[in-house]
Amino acid sequence: MAAQQRYRLFAITLARRTQVSPSLVRFTFCGPQVAQMATYAPDQRIKLFFPEGEGSLEALFNIAKLEEHDWYGAYRALPDARRPAMRTYTIRALRPERSEVDVEFVLHGDNGPASRWAMHARPGDQLAMTAPAANAEGPKLGYEWKPPRGVRRILIIADETALPAAAGILETLDVLPFTPRSKR
Repeated sequence: MAAQQRYRLFAITLARRTQVSPSLVRFTFCGPQVAQMATYAPDQRIKLFFPEGEGSLEALFNIAKLEEHDWYGAYRALPDARRPAMRTYTIRALRPERSEVDVEFVLHGDNGPASRWAMHARPGDQLAMTAPAANAEGPKLGYEWKPPRGVRRILIIADETALPAAAGILETLDVLPFTPRSKR
């Protein structure tokens, strides 16, 4: 039997599409497996797989069921022509009790598999996602935000594609009461 993987492959279905700004859209995905996901930080890294051309999500799931393969082994085992495009994203919100996960996409034209999918996606469309498994033991992985204790000032610089992680980080910061400087 294969060792338990910290990240696993999940089947997800698009439930809702919410336009956040002209170039940013939030997708709410659902599915019974979403209840088994975890997130450990506001910049939790995940992978999404997009069916394109001959790329097949079904083939990915079928080969992943083989015990000797982890999700990446299953992905690499597919022939190049059948391997779905894979891109890295951030979990914006996870609601396991409702089996929902939000992921935000930057729309930048019809020039790549993720943006192309996002521009045309409709509720009911299916994707595959790798995310942390809630029942996995061992270290919590897949994030970078680890601020030192007692930090008082933070500068966050992000391009459009990092906005979901930056917004999540900002939402977790303690709001300090404003203390005006005394006049000298």
